[in-house]
Amino acid sequence: MNKRVVLGALALAAASIYAQEKVSDKFLWDGAYDVVGRVLTGSDDKNSGYFYDYSDKAEKGTSAFKFPAGIEADVYRNFYGPLVEACHGIKATVTMGEGYDYPYAGIGFNIWNDDQKGVDITAWGGICLAYESTIGFGIELMVENEKTVTGYDNYKAFVAKSPASTKANFPWSKYSQGGWGIEVPIDDVLAKTAAIKLKFEGTVGTSGNFRICQIGSNGQCTGCSPQPPSALVNVAASSVKAQLSDRVLHFQGISSAKAEVINLQGEVVKSAIISSTMDLSSLDAGIYMVRVAGKSVNFDVK
Repeated sequence: MNKRVVLGALALAAASIYAQEKVSDKFLWDGAYDVVGRVLTGSDDKNSGYFYDYSDKAEKGTSAFKFPAGIEADVYRNFYGPLVEACHGIKATVTMGEGYDYPYAGIGFNIWNDDQKGVDITAWGGICLAYESTIGFGIELMVENEKTVTGYDNYKAFVAKSPASTKANFPWSKYSQGGWGIEVPIDDVLAKTAAIKLKFEGTVGTSGNFRICQIGSNGQCTGCSPQPPSALVNVAASSVKAQLSDRVLHFQGISSAKAEVINLQGEVVKSAIISSTMDLSSLDAGIYMVRVAGKSVNFDVK
């Protein structure tokens, strides 16, 4: 057998595997336009990027989140989709409980898959946040095989409390270990990061309210949505109505206004000045938000 052909095939196979495991060079999750509770990182795994919560329960702790009332998981048992859609972000009250010497609770998402496979996120340059919080917290880089790599002493950056909406960048230079685990260069961690976690810690009884509006790579966040965090504006309750028929969006109650169609990544994929209709035939099938703004008109519709 031709060895050059074999080696060439192996090289191509290796390149193909590498290409499949490369995250996007940049990303932005925006709670104002997400309805499924998922961060799109570039992974093609159908279970990647979904938000989940965790706590000190495994250590017999009682730290917990209290989410807004009236929000229930959807038919797929996904709670964060309905939460994000209702609040334009992840909103909750967190309280540090008894039972564990170092209380904690957090929100996270796996970058590549549910098995928490590590991938190289160096190109992101850091993490940005748009948020509101009455309590400080940390951004934690959970590395693959953290028990043997960092001894659970993962790299973290501190996020200062800010009751008012704010945005901030946390480049990789702001991350450090606590000094109690296994010391490892941050470049090794960035090459095999499995999850991004927002971790709340403190003494028993520490409590705070927060809303996470955006999470992205360094420099991508634009700020919290000005829309009310409780829900989208109720279009049906006003004189303005929108209805989709055969990929044409029909409006009632508008004389002239600017309409923007936004995908789940927060990107404007179509915009136009409209009065009665908007042709959406050029867009792929999917979930979009339509934002309309004009004289006496300001609403969003999914």
